[in-house]
Amino acid sequence: MNVSTGSAQRPSSQYCGPGCLAVVILSMMPAPAVVAQGSQPSRLAIDTVIGVDGTANAAGTTGSISADALVSYDFGRGVQFVARPFVQRLSATGEWNAQVWLAAFSIEGGENVAFRVDAGIIPSPVGMANLLLRPHTNPTIALPASLFSALPLVEIGGPRTPLLGAIYPLGVSTTLSALHWDVRASIIDTSPLRPRRVFAREFTNPPRLRNVVVGGGLTPFVGVRVGGSVTRGDWQHEGESAAADQDRPATIATIEADLAYRRSRVQAEWTRDVLSVRTGTVIARGWFVQGLQTLSPRWFVAGRVEAISSPAIVSAPDRDSVVRQRRTLRGLETTVGFRLSTDLTLRTSYRMRRAFGQVEADHIAAASLVWWRRWW
Repeated sequence: MNVSTGSAQRPSSQYCGPGCLAVVILSMMPAPAVVAQGSQPSRLAIDTVIGVDGTANAAGTTGSISADALVSYDFGRGVQFVARPFVQRLSATGEWNAQVWLAAFSIEGGENVAFRVDAGIIPSPVGMANLLLRPHTNPTIALPASLFSALPLVEIGGPRTPLLGAIYPLGVSTTLSALHWDVRASIIDTSPLRPRRVFAREFTNPPRLRNVVVGGGLTPFVGVRVGGSVTRGDWQHEGESAAADQDRPATIATIEADLAYRRSRVQAEWTRDVLSVRTGTVIARGWFVQGLQTLSPRWFVAGRVEAISSPAIVSAPDRDSVVRQRRTLRGLETTVGFRLSTDLTLRTSYRMRRAFGQVEADHIAAASLVWWRRWW
């Protein structure tokens, strides 16, 4: 059964017990209001979002509820701390999944050329799809398939990977930006193909895999940005599987574009993975294009088309050779949204998805209710 909600697509293996769940829930409760002294703004900022999703297709119905908070504190002199605790319940399992998706210090400054350094559990420095993880920033209900849909097995006995995982890695990232350009360099503790979680059973987490990311973008004028990134590092350590007789590196390249004009916005991303395997290298690639059109202060429409192509093992004549055939995933989603209030948004959507090796496409109806509020 295919799940069409972005939140419900997250792997279910990273569940934690009541202890860490309580910590996450308490951290998402709004604190007492801060009384401004004079004209000084509050150093503390909190916003919260709750999403309730439901889907139906020929296989039945499913749903999920998720909540997270973005909490930041400004220490002054360009120093901030930002955290994003997250909790989710999937109806398919009935269990709660709690994580910390962001917990980082940042230092920023500069005038004509600004700089920013993030350290800790940082936002993903790879690609654009990860920016859609919070429900109110995603114009559709489902998330791009590149984040959570596993590719066909590329290495016998090896792990299955997404095209570009949803990651909040432990690392350090430095960004320089000016009016028309930005560049960044990062060192992270995981491959974008092997997401790690803060709260996870140790055997479900991959080993720490050091990766280096460089990227940047051009903004020729307001409303248009084109960027890209290249990530290089191991995606498998020696000894992880019978086929991993040495460290296996991977190179992930992304190109993204973002165009906004008046009430319209179009975003696109292309990703190419080159993975080292026992028999040489394999290449997976994919793309998505999504658009948002605001019709009125309350109504909007959105949609996404996407495709992923990856080799799949169909036979293994002997230990050092395999036969692969390319498989394709294709997807389409159309969404109609209505803003019930400034805080509450209702979405309904139709989604078509044909998974790897699947002949017939799944047709999925979905509905979502998202509540978002900034407290101060």
